Amino acid sequence: MQNMEMKKYLQSDEIVNKINSMFISLQINEVKKVNEQLLPVIEMLINHMKSEDSLFKKMYQEIIFCGSFYKGTKIEAPNEFDLNITLKLPINYNYINCSSNQAGFVKISIEDNVQARNTYIYKNLTNKEIRQLNKLIHNNFVNPNTFRFWIKGIIDRVMNKLQTVENRYRLLTNNFYRAYIRKSESGPAITLIVNIPYKTEDIHIDLAPSLPFDIYVIQRYIPKFYELERCRYKKWFAIPVPVRTDCNNSDSSLASLYWRTAFSLQENEVLARYGRVKQVIRLLKKLRNTQNLNSIASYYIETTCLNKLTEIDMSIDKISLTYLFFEMLKELQHVCEQGKLDYYWNKEYNLLSRIGKVEMYNITQRLKNIIKDIEKNATDKYILAKYILKTEELLSLKDNINKHGNIIPHDEGNNNTDQTNSGNCVIL
Repeated sequence: MQNMEMKKYLQSDEIVNKINSMFISLQINEVKKVNEQLLPVIEMLINHMKSEDSLFKKMYQEIIFCGSFYKGTKIEAPNEFDLNITLKLPINYNYINCSSNQAGFVKISIEDNVQARNTYIYKNLTNKEIRQLNKLIHNNFVNPNTFRFWIKGIIDRVMNKLQTVENRYRLLTNNFYRAYIRKSESGPAITLIVNIPYKTEDIHIDLAPSLPFDIYVIQRYIPKFYELERCRYKKWFAIPVPVRTDCNNSDSSLASLYWRTAFSLQENEVLARYGRVKQVIRLLKKLRNTQNLNSIASYYIETTCLNKLTEIDMSIDKISLTYLFFEMLKELQHVCEQGKLDYYWNKEYNLLSRIGKVEMYNITQRLKNIIKDIEKNATDKYILAKYILKTEELLSLKDNINKHGNIIPHDEGNNNTDQTNSGNCVIL
């Protein structure tokens, strides 16, 4: 079916608005509740880490809440959070250099300079802290693996000093309530599963150590630096994520020294310029969950939309949300079929390189079949809901519409977090 015909059949937003309000949007009261309960736990954990390690205390800057929840693209429940533990190296940053032969990653080096080491690295540090810092630096490169294990070790020591109750650690907050914590590891992040009895269900918190830098130190390595420069936030984060040595252009001899570049604050700003696209991202995530396409990370969906919108500079206010969703679904199918999703800031980095060919083929075929069915049955007002929602949710949607007739307009009926978060990450 031609695009003009699909645009005609998918011009009503009644169904997607109802889906959003019933099954996707976060409720403001629930968001506030979780924030109020969670923040004291994080603050207390950081205080314990400072007490446990004096070098950490001197390097610690802030916790930055990032990820889909604070981008306004989280769906269903405020039960997962991505947090950056940001630390500043106790070094004069004029002696720190970033370099790269791998798109999306950088190496962080310190000039092998006697004055730099004697004057700027060791300043205000005890001998013990100097020895700790030297362990983080390998041949003048800040080692991401050592850095990550250092933070993990601090958390482990903190947890081991807490009282254990069954398989959880009990943490007391300044508010005199107890939080029970389990921990696991997922890539570079340390996942804490927090439960506050009688107050919250399990909340998954991914803690990722990071080093913040000014955007200008990597200007030459960011093809879209012009876009980065437009953003209000002028710092990015180096995250200790291992680079795959089988990726194109990978500098395999120094792969273990690469840090991933992260521009979460800037990506949030760019998304905010295309405000309605956040609703589309949430719908795509819901479809992804319903169809069990688990290999498609939320970040891949966000990047797919970012790339498409900025590529064609689409004015999304002139088309229906329903049609925009359909176009982005087709774009997602296209990148999966190609097996290539360009990192927004540098197209040489393929975000899909970690997904196997068989899995990528299966995802592509599933999306193709969904798209064909939508095109074939575009006159069915529930055709998108058929794939976005689970069977019982679809029945609930139809029942609700049959009972209430007219559907609540999106701006009136949606209690999502876009307005609450104002497009910004939350910083402690």
